[in-house]
Amino acid sequence: MKIFISLLLLLHAILHLMGLVKSFYDDFLPALSRKIGKPEGILWLLCAILLFIADLYFLMGSGYWPVLAIIGALLSQFLITLNWEDAKYGSVINIVILAVSFPALV
Repeated sequence: MKIFISLLLLLHAILHLMGLVKSFYDDFLPALSRKIGKPEGILWLLCAILLFIADLYFLMGSGYWPVLAIIGALLSQFLITLNWEDAKYGSVINIVILAVSFPALV
């Protein structure tokens, strides 16, 4: 289970980097229906960093990982709502992250 959670956090962080790249290079992923501005791209990067650090803390056994994962998942969900047509399935990953993170707070 530990490997699954770690890979889920890492994969989700990597997927958020696509939003960052799209904000700086319009030709990247032409199938995306919405243009992403640079300030929003920075939010995609921040979310990726939060999820990546949460993953590192999770692997190290730190008690701070659930807080970072929850903040990252909530920011992720905000960004997904802005890009619903292209990113709606990321909500499933966010639900799983939240379902694992909240019980770990105790």
